Amino acid sequence: MPVFRVLASRTEFYAIEAFFRAANREDAESAFYAALEAGAGALDWNHDFDGSDTEIDSVEDVTRSHDPSPSRMDRRVCRLCGRPVMWTGVPAEASPTGRLVPGPWLHVENPPLDQGVGL
Repeated sequence: MPVFRVLASRTEFYAIEAFFRAANREDAESAFYAALEAGAGALDWNHDFDGSDTEIDSVEDVTRSHDPSPSRMDRRVCRLCGRPVMWTGVPAEASPTGRLVPGPWLHVENPPLDQGVGL
């Protein structure tokens, strides 16, 4: 099912970003308002709820064009689309300097498991 990015604003100073699996834009919009009403954790915003009206600014299909967001349950899977992801950094224990080397998360298009490696 496609993943839609919903951007909304509560006031001119608040921005809300949320990702929903939905069959179409209207269903993504409905899911957004339901999550907003329920106070669900799927909404990312950096200010407390202020009780103002919320207006949706845009709804776009980001199924194939979003930054990876690893799942909290399985860091190898994107929580938004379910595709495999990998971190490109180096942990401190594997680094020659003993310090963490930061790196972005990337979607993995052809993971070794899909190619049968190691089976």
